[in-house]
Amino acid sequence: MSELVERFFPAKALLTGLRAVGYSFSSAVADIIDNSISANATEVYIFSDPLVSIPYFCFLDNGHGMSYDELDNAMLPGSDRSDKIECEKELGRFGLGLKSASLSQCREFIVVSKKNGQINAMSFDLDIIEANNKLLLKQLNKEEIDELPQIQKLLEYESGTLVVWRKFDKIRSLAKNFEDSFRAAVSESQRHVELVFHRFYKQVAIYYNNGRINRRDPFLIDSVGRQQTGRTSTINVDGSVITIIPYTLPFANTLTKEERDLLGNPKSIYDEQGFYLYRNRRLISWGNWMRMGIRSELNKLARILVDIPSSLDEVWMLDVKKSSARIPDKIKDQIKCAVEDSIVRSKRATKYPGHKEQSIENKIWERIDVRDGIVKYQINRKTPTIKALYEELGEGQKDLFEIVLSQIETYIPKYSIVNDNMDSLNIANSGDDCEEERLIEEIIQLIDICPPDNKMTFFEEIFLSEAYQKLRSKKDAIKKRVFIDD
Repeated sequence: MSELVERFFPAKALLTGLRAVGYSFSSAVADIIDNSISANATEVYIFSDPLVSIPYFCFLDNGHGMSYDELDNAMLPGSDRSDKIECEKELGRFGLGLKSASLSQCREFIVVSKKNGQINAMSFDLDIIEANNKLLLKQLNKEEIDELPQIQKLLEYESGTLVVWRKFDKIRSLAKNFEDSFRAAVSESQRHVELVFHRFYKQVAIYYNNGRINRRDPFLIDSVGRQQTGRTSTINVDGSVITIIPYTLPFANTLTKEERDLLGNPKSIYDEQGFYLYRNRRLISWGNWMRMGIRSELNKLARILVDIPSSLDEVWMLDVKKSSARIPDKIKDQIKCAVEDSIVRSKRATKYPGHKEQSIENKIWERIDVRDGIVKYQINRKTPTIKALYEELGEGQKDLFEIVLSQIETYIPKYSIVNDNMDSLNIANSGDDCEEERLIEEIIQLIDICPPDNKMTFFEEIFLSEAYQKLRSKKDAIKKRVFIDD
């Protein structure tokens, strides 16, 4: 009969591997906040200071806290989670988050927890563990606890937990200036947290150094009439339900400042398209199409909310960091059908942004159908200003003027205009920003050079021109001003 032989992992090698799981500073911060939400916290405070003698980054929550046995279990890599009940607020998975996330960023983390009036604290210090090659945890005494940052705030809570990160060896090893790099990491983590936990905003107040984080909404749900919400669909997988809701954002150039703030002021709307995958309402992955190959400029307004329960973690291949997943092959076709509506709407909104052009009798540019599949844009020679100028020119000057117009028509920067439009840039020379007073002065100048017997007819023609359409409602007042001396 074969024999089973127990082996003990060398702590130093095990923890070195655990540190290399691949957390960013931001994803590590989010993993600790998961624990606070799972503990039913309604407040989470994040404090940091890179200038004190021992720089720190810490988390404080008013959750249910931990007893000594619970804390001892929580500090164990791969802690026992058999008593955890599957529910919407349970965001943990492997029992590794506290340790792997913390150690990915620092060499020492301390956990202090208050429950039933009792306070317990333990320190996980790699310097001690590596020196002994054993998993030795330090239990802090009262004097050591009292010296910890923000400890007084924990004592004010009926229950709660404080997690303190110290000894930031990874930031120091890469930073040109520790303070600058530390502050940059903290700032980036706040933006990350705002998005990842945006669906918890009403239930959990998260603060960075006493300032509450900003509210985010990647779907602009409150922009009724401009944002479009598609039909909700569900997929049943092994008895669990996946919910899918397609959204289409308003065209980028029409977004208000408030809407851009809700989106987090992304550098490019293009980069944020795709699936927004949530596990128990916590954002896991976003801004990609999860290898479905439909990323494009025309799809840039499409956002697909996908809600999965934690019971499907293995099906979606959710990683330890809870920051990436893969669509199961067996439901890809169903998901494609569910997102088609959002993609069609995005293409329509991207191709035909903004308001439709009004029907104007004298447009500056005319669109001419040359033949099948070919159109030409040319300057309308019948606009009042061009007609007036043409009549003032001599024969040689008229020929030169026609050459100039022809060159302008031939060398329209059509590709630059298309690219700028696709990049959601505001093209300033649209005519919308022309000041009324400047336009009125132009009309006065045009009337001045017009033959006396044709002034009134020409005045009426001016307001049929695209360039002066915005002044039509004020035509009578302008008429009095133009003909004041007549």
